[in-house]
Amino acid sequence: MRRFHHIRARSLTVAVAAALIVAPAITTSTVTAQAASVNPSAATLKKSKSYYQKHAKALGKRYKLAYDAQTALKKNGKAVVYVNTKDKTLKKSVTIAMAYWNNKLGKKEFTQGSKKNHTLTFSVSKSAATKSDQSDAWWTPAKKQLQIRSSFYTAAKQDIGTAMTNQLNDAFYNQYSNTVKSKAKANLEAEGIAATDENYDQLFNEEAARVEEALPSYAVLKKDVALVRSTLANEGRKYQYASTIAHELGHVLGLNHSPKKADLMYFESGSSNVYSYKKVKAGLSKYNPITKTDKNRAKLAIKIYTAVH
Repeated sequence: MRRFHHIRARSLTVAVAAALIVAPAITTSTVTAQAASVNPSAATLKKSKSYYQKHAKALGKRYKLAYDAQTALKKNGKAVVYVNTKDKTLKKSVTIAMAYWNNKLGKKEFTQGSKKNHTLTFSVSKSAATKSDQSDAWWTPAKKQLQIRSSFYTAAKQDIGTAMTNQLNDAFYNQYSNTVKSKAKANLEAEGIAATDENYDQLFNEEAARVEEALPSYAVLKKDVALVRSTLANEGRKYQYASTIAHELGHVLGLNHSPKKADLMYFESGSSNVYSYKKVKAGLSKYNPITKTDKNRAKLAIKIYTAVH
Protein backbone atom coordinates (compact mmCIF):
# COMPACT_ATOMS: atom_id res chain seq x y z
CA MET A 1 0.00 0.00 0.00
CA ARG A 2 1.61 3.23 -1.16
CA ARG A 3 1.71 6.27 1.10
CA PHE A 4 2.83 9.78 0.25
CA HIS A 5 4.77 11.31 3.13
CA HIS A 6 5.78 14.73 4.31
CA ILE A 7 8.91 15.16 6.42
CA ARG A 8 9.49 18.48 8.13
CA ALA A 9 13.06 19.70 8.35
CA ARG A 10 13.97 18.76 11.93
CA SER A 11 16.99 20.87 12.83
CA LEU A 12 15.32 21.71 16.14
CA THR A 13 16.91 20.18 19.22
CA VAL A 14 15.31 20.64 22.62
CA ALA A 15 17.47 19.47 25.52
CA VAL A 16 15.44 21.26 28.17
CA ALA A 17 12.60 23.74 28.00
CA ALA A 18 14.98 26.72 28.20
CA ALA A 19 17.54 25.35 25.76
CA LEU A 20 18.48 27.32 22.69
CA ILE A 21 16.47 26.36 19.65
CA VAL A 22 17.69 27.03 16.16
CA ALA A 23 14.69 27.42 13.89
CA PRO A 24 15.10 25.92 10.41
CA ALA A 25 15.50 28.57 7.76
CA ILE A 26 13.48 28.56 4.58
CA THR A 27 15.37 26.30 2.23
CA THR A 28 16.32 27.74 -1.12
CA SER A 29 18.62 26.63 -3.89
CA THR A 30 19.77 27.53 -7.35
CA VAL A 31 17.30 26.07 -9.83
CA THR A 32 18.95 23.36 -11.86
CA ALA A 33 17.93 22.24 -15.32
CA GLN A 34 16.32 19.16 -13.80
CA ALA A 35 14.39 21.16 -11.20
CA ALA A 36 13.20 23.71 -13.77
CA SER A 37 11.88 20.95 -16.03
CA VAL A 38 9.10 20.00 -13.58
CA ASN A 39 7.35 23.34 -14.15
CA PRO A 40 4.89 22.91 -17.04
CA SER A 41 4.89 25.72 -19.60
CA ALA A 42 1.84 27.81 -20.42
CA ALA A 43 1.60 25.94 -23.74
CA THR A 44 1.59 22.57 -21.98
CA LEU A 45 -1.30 23.73 -19.82
CA LYS A 46 -3.36 24.66 -22.90
CA LYS A 47 -3.33 21.34 -24.73
CA SER A 48 -6.47 19.48 -25.81
CA LYS A 49 -8.22 16.76 -23.89
CA SER A 50 -7.14 14.19 -26.45
CA TYR A 51 -3.52 15.31 -26.09
CA TYR A 52 -3.61 14.73 -22.33
CA GLN A 53 -5.21 11.33 -22.84
CA LYS A 54 -2.56 10.28 -25.35
CA HIS A 55 0.46 11.66 -23.50
CA ALA A 56 -0.57 11.15 -19.87
CA LYS A 57 2.22 8.67 -19.12
CA ALA A 58 4.98 10.80 -20.65
CA LEU A 59 3.71 13.97 -18.97
CA GLY A 60 3.49 12.19 -15.64
CA LYS A 61 7.10 11.08 -15.90
CA ARG A 62 8.40 14.46 -17.02
CA TYR A 63 6.54 16.56 -14.43
CA LYS A 64 6.67 14.02 -11.59
CA LEU A 65 2.97 13.35 -11.34
CA ALA A 66 1.42 10.50 -9.34
CA TYR A 67 -1.87 9.43 -10.88
CA ASP A 68 -2.29 6.61 -8.38
CA ALA A 69 -2.56 9.25 -5.65
CA GLN A 70 -5.67 10.87 -7.16
CA THR A 71 -8.15 8.48 -5.58
CA ALA A 72 -10.04 11.24 -3.71
CA LEU A 73 -10.82 13.31 -6.79
CA LYS A 74 -14.30 13.32 -8.30
CA LYS A 75 -14.70 13.21 -12.08
CA ASN A 76 -14.49 17.00 -12.17
CA GLY A 77 -11.11 16.90 -10.42
CA LYS A 78 -12.38 18.24 -7.10
CA ALA A 79 -12.14 16.78 -3.61
CA VAL A 80 -14.38 17.00 -0.54
CA VAL A 81 -12.62 16.86 2.83
CA TYR A 82 -14.10 15.43 6.03
CA VAL A 83 -12.17 16.88 8.98
CA ASN A 84 -12.32 14.17 11.64
CA THR A 85 -10.77 15.90 14.66
CA LYS A 86 -12.01 17.90 17.62
CA ASP A 87 -8.86 20.02 17.75
CA LYS A 88 -9.96 23.55 16.88
CA THR A 89 -6.50 24.64 15.78
CA LEU A 90 -6.15 21.67 13.42
CA LYS A 91 -9.55 22.39 11.94
CA LYS A 92 -8.32 25.90 11.12
CA SER A 93 -5.08 24.48 9.70
CA VAL A 94 -7.05 22.27 7.30
CA THR A 95 -9.24 25.20 6.24
CA ILE A 96 -6.17 27.36 5.59
CA ALA A 97 -4.46 24.54 3.67
CA MET A 98 -7.46 24.13 1.37
CA ALA A 99 -7.57 27.91 0.86
CA TYR A 100 -3.89 27.91 -0.15
CA TRP A 101 -4.65 25.65 -3.10
CA ASN A 102 -8.03 27.17 -3.95
CA ASN A 103 -6.55 30.67 -4.06
CA LYS A 104 -3.56 29.66 -6.16
CA LEU A 105 -5.59 27.59 -8.59
CA GLY A 106 -8.31 30.21 -8.86
CA LYS A 107 -11.15 27.80 -8.12
CA LYS A 108 -12.42 25.58 -5.32
CA GLU A 109 -10.62 22.30 -5.82
CA PHE A 110 -11.08 21.50 -2.13
CA THR A 111 -14.31 21.95 -0.16
CA GLN A 112 -15.19 20.83 3.33
CA GLY A 113 -17.56 17.90 3.61
CA SER A 114 -19.09 15.81 6.36
CA LYS A 115 -18.91 12.26 7.69
CA LYS A 116 -21.61 11.22 5.23
CA ASN A 117 -20.43 13.32 2.30
CA HIS A 118 -16.71 13.34 1.50
CA THR A 119 -14.07 11.94 -0.81
CA LEU A 120 -11.22 11.95 1.72
CA THR A 121 -10.82 12.04 5.50
CA PHE A 122 -8.38 14.09 7.56
CA SER A 123 -7.54 12.62 10.97
CA VAL A 124 -4.83 12.40 13.63
CA SER A 125 -2.72 9.26 14.00
CA LYS A 126 -1.33 8.14 17.36
CA SER A 127 1.23 5.88 15.70
CA ALA A 128 4.76 6.38 16.97
CA ALA A 129 7.57 7.49 14.68
CA THR A 130 10.25 4.94 13.84
CA LYS A 131 13.80 5.15 12.50
CA SER A 132 12.49 4.38 9.03
CA ASP A 133 9.43 6.64 9.25
CA GLN A 134 9.94 10.15 10.60
CA SER A 135 7.11 11.68 8.59
CA ASP A 136 4.80 14.08 10.39
CA ALA A 137 2.00 13.68 7.83
CA TRP A 138 1.01 11.35 5.00
CA TRP A 139 -1.62 10.64 2.35
CA THR A 140 -2.80 7.05 1.88
CA PRO A 141 -4.64 6.87 -1.48
CA ALA A 142 -6.02 3.37 -0.95
CA LYS A 143 -7.77 4.47 2.24
CA LYS A 144 -8.44 8.00 1.03
CA GLN A 145 -6.99 9.12 4.33
CA LEU A 146 -4.78 12.12 5.14
CA GLN A 147 -3.18 11.95 8.58
CA ILE A 148 -0.76 13.84 10.81
CA ARG A 149 1.27 12.30 13.65
CA SER A 150 -0.06 13.27 17.08
CA SER A 151 3.31 13.20 18.87
CA PHE A 152 4.94 15.62 16.42
CA TYR A 153 1.92 17.89 16.47
CA THR A 154 2.01 18.09 20.27
CA ALA A 155 5.77 18.75 20.35
CA ALA A 156 5.53 21.46 17.70
CA LYS A 157 3.79 23.89 20.06
CA GLN A 158 6.59 23.66 22.63
CA ASP A 159 9.28 23.91 19.95
CA ILE A 160 7.73 27.04 18.49
CA GLY A 161 7.11 28.57 21.92
CA THR A 162 10.69 27.95 23.02
CA ALA A 163 12.06 29.39 19.78
CA MET A 164 9.96 32.55 20.12
CA THR A 165 10.89 32.97 23.80
CA ASN A 166 14.59 32.64 23.02
CA GLN A 167 14.27 35.23 20.25
CA LEU A 168 12.68 37.65 22.70
CA ASN A 169 15.30 36.95 25.37
CA ASP A 170 18.17 37.30 22.92
CA ALA A 171 16.84 40.62 21.62
CA PHE A 172 16.45 41.94 25.17
CA TYR A 173 19.91 40.91 26.34
CA ASN A 174 21.62 42.11 23.19
CA GLN A 175 20.15 45.55 23.81
CA TYR A 176 20.48 45.81 27.59
CA SER A 177 23.25 43.46 28.74
CA ASN A 178 25.95 46.15 28.84
CA THR A 179 23.66 48.54 30.69
CA VAL A 180 22.75 45.89 33.26
CA LYS A 181 26.37 44.84 33.80
CA SER A 182 27.61 48.41 34.21
CA LYS A 183 24.84 49.37 36.62
CA ALA A 184 25.25 46.21 38.70
CA LYS A 185 29.01 46.75 38.94
CA ALA A 186 28.57 50.39 39.97
CA ASN A 187 26.00 49.45 42.62
CA LEU A 188 28.32 46.89 44.19
CA GLU A 189 31.23 49.32 44.17
CA ALA A 190 29.05 51.90 45.93
CA GLU A 191 28.45 49.30 48.66
CA GLY A 192 32.19 48.67 48.98
CA ILE A 193 32.08 45.24 47.36
CA ALA A 194 35.17 44.53 45.25
CA ALA A 195 35.60 42.08 42.40
CA THR A 196 38.17 40.23 44.49
CA ASP A 197 35.61 39.33 47.16
CA GLU A 198 35.08 35.58 47.57
CA ASN A 199 31.37 35.63 46.75
CA TYR A 200 31.50 38.46 44.20
CA ASP A 201 30.08 36.43 41.30
CA GLN A 202 26.99 35.47 43.28
CA LEU A 203 26.45 39.04 44.51
CA PHE A 204 26.97 40.40 41.01
CA ASN A 205 24.38 38.02 39.51
CA GLU A 206 21.86 38.90 42.19
CA GLU A 207 22.37 42.64 41.68
CA ALA A 208 22.25 42.25 37.89
CA ALA A 209 18.88 40.49 38.23
CA ARG A 210 17.54 43.37 40.32
CA VAL A 211 18.79 45.95 37.83
CA GLU A 212 17.35 43.99 34.94
CA GLU A 213 13.92 43.60 36.50
CA ALA A 214 13.78 47.32 37.26
CA LEU A 215 14.07 48.20 33.58
CA PRO A 216 10.75 49.25 31.97
CA SER A 217 11.55 47.01 29.00
CA TYR A 218 11.70 43.98 31.27
CA ALA A 219 7.97 44.30 31.96
CA VAL A 220 7.41 44.38 28.19
CA LEU A 221 9.53 41.24 27.80
CA LYS A 222 7.50 39.40 30.43
CA LYS A 223 4.28 40.44 28.70
CA ASP A 224 5.56 39.24 25.32
CA VAL A 225 6.66 35.89 26.75
CA ALA A 226 3.25 35.45 28.38
CA LEU A 227 1.61 36.12 24.99
CA VAL A 228 3.74 33.40 23.41
CA ARG A 229 2.57 30.91 26.00
CA SER A 230 -1.08 31.88 25.85
CA THR A 231 -1.54 32.44 22.13
CA LEU A 232 1.34 32.82 19.70
CA ALA A 233 3.00 29.40 20.01
CA ASN A 234 -0.28 27.78 19.06
CA GLU A 235 -0.84 30.35 16.31
CA GLY A 236 2.55 29.50 14.84
CA ARG A 237 1.72 25.80 14.96
CA LYS A 238 -1.55 26.49 13.16
CA TYR A 239 0.33 27.90 10.16
CA GLN A 240 3.06 25.27 10.37
CA TYR A 241 0.49 22.52 9.96
CA ALA A 242 -1.46 24.46 7.37
CA SER A 243 1.64 24.13 5.16
CA THR A 244 2.14 20.49 6.11
CA ILE A 245 -1.46 19.60 5.28
CA ALA A 246 -1.30 21.63 2.06
CA HIS A 247 1.70 19.50 1.07
CA GLU A 248 -0.40 16.35 1.51
CA LEU A 249 -3.27 17.91 -0.43
CA GLY A 250 -0.75 18.38 -3.24
CA HIS A 251 -0.33 14.60 -3.27
CA VAL A 252 -4.13 14.27 -3.36
CA LEU A 253 -4.09 16.35 -6.55
CA GLY A 254 -1.55 13.96 -8.04
CA LEU A 255 1.82 15.52 -7.34
CA ASN A 256 4.92 13.55 -6.47
CA HIS A 257 7.71 15.33 -4.59
CA SER A 258 9.42 18.18 -6.37
CA PRO A 259 13.23 18.34 -6.71
CA LYS A 260 13.09 22.10 -6.02
CA LYS A 261 13.77 22.87 -2.36
CA ALA A 262 11.76 26.10 -2.49
CA ASP A 263 8.58 24.27 -3.51
CA LEU A 264 5.89 23.25 -1.06
CA MET A 265 6.02 19.80 -2.68
CA TYR A 266 9.70 19.24 -1.85
CA PHE A 267 9.86 16.13 0.35
CA GLU A 268 11.22 18.06 3.32
CA SER A 269 10.28 21.59 4.29
CA GLY A 270 10.47 24.19 6.99
CA SER A 271 9.73 27.87 7.25
CA SER A 272 11.23 30.26 9.79
CA ASN A 273 8.00 32.30 9.61
CA VAL A 274 6.19 30.16 12.16
CA TYR A 275 9.05 30.52 14.67
CA SER A 276 9.11 34.31 14.46
CA TYR A 277 7.37 36.18 17.29
CA LYS A 278 7.05 39.33 15.18
CA LYS A 279 5.73 37.61 12.05
CA VAL A 280 3.21 35.42 13.83
CA LYS A 281 2.00 38.32 15.97
CA ALA A 282 1.60 40.47 12.84
CA GLY A 283 -0.35 37.64 11.23
CA LEU A 284 0.52 35.20 8.45
CA SER A 285 -2.85 35.38 6.72
CA LYS A 286 -1.24 36.63 3.48
CA TYR A 287 1.45 33.95 3.46
CA ASN A 288 0.98 31.16 0.92
CA PRO A 289 3.69 28.46 0.60
CA ILE A 290 2.55 27.22 -2.81
CA THR A 291 5.00 28.25 -5.53
CA LYS A 292 4.38 28.83 -9.22
CA THR A 293 5.83 25.40 -9.98
CA ASP A 294 3.53 23.75 -7.43
CA LYS A 295 0.55 25.55 -8.94
CA ASN A 296 1.36 24.69 -12.56
CA ARG A 297 2.04 21.04 -11.78
CA ALA A 298 -1.28 20.83 -9.95
CA LYS A 299 -3.12 22.41 -12.87
CA LEU A 300 -1.58 19.88 -15.23
CA ALA A 301 -2.34 16.94 -12.94
CA ILE A 302 -6.00 18.00 -12.71
CA LYS A 303 -6.30 18.54 -16.47
CA ILE A 304 -4.93 15.07 -17.15
CA TYR A 305 -7.19 13.53 -14.53
CA THR A 306 -10.37 15.08 -15.92
CA ALA A 307 -9.30 14.17 -19.45
CA VAL A 308 -8.98 10.46 -18.71
CA HIS A 309 -12.02 10.11 -16.43
